[in-house]
Amino acid sequence: MGSDVWSELVDQGRLLVRLGKLLTHRHVEIYEGVGPTLGGMLAALSKGGPMRLTALADQLQVDTSVASRQAAELVERGLVERRPDPDDARAGILGLTADGHAVLQRARERSGEIVAAALQDWSEAEARQLVDLLTKLNGDLREELCGGRERVR
Repeated sequence: MGSDVWSELVDQGRLLVRLGKLLTHRHVEIYEGVGPTLGGMLAALSKGGPMRLTALADQLQVDTSVASRQAAELVERGLVERRPDPDDARAGILGLTADGHAVLQRARERSGEIVAAALQDWSEAEARQLVDLLTKLNGDLREELCGGRERVR
């Protein structure tokens, strides 16, 4: 492929990121008070279940100190709870509360409605193809940028 396609892909990726932030800000953050960063932590805990802070930081590919501050905010807001790790009393486990699940569900529904409205002329096959390609893109970029080891800061 020519270098133009790579440039266009980078440009479209940047635009998609900006639009994703706009979607989150306008339709989720201002209603639920959960921006992209905190929402990402809620989503990770929802998908992965309760986990130690270090595992959550690794999953989110952020420094443990960053994850700790974000988790503290979610705990303070009652969206995440800390409980002792049954395998190691010195460590704690983070998990979503009922309120955390509810906020995440409302945010997903609201975002899904906006995307569905924007893509109403797309077939389900086109939408599925986009999901598959974006999943592949995210995985390949993560591998290239992080090599499965480094964290994105």
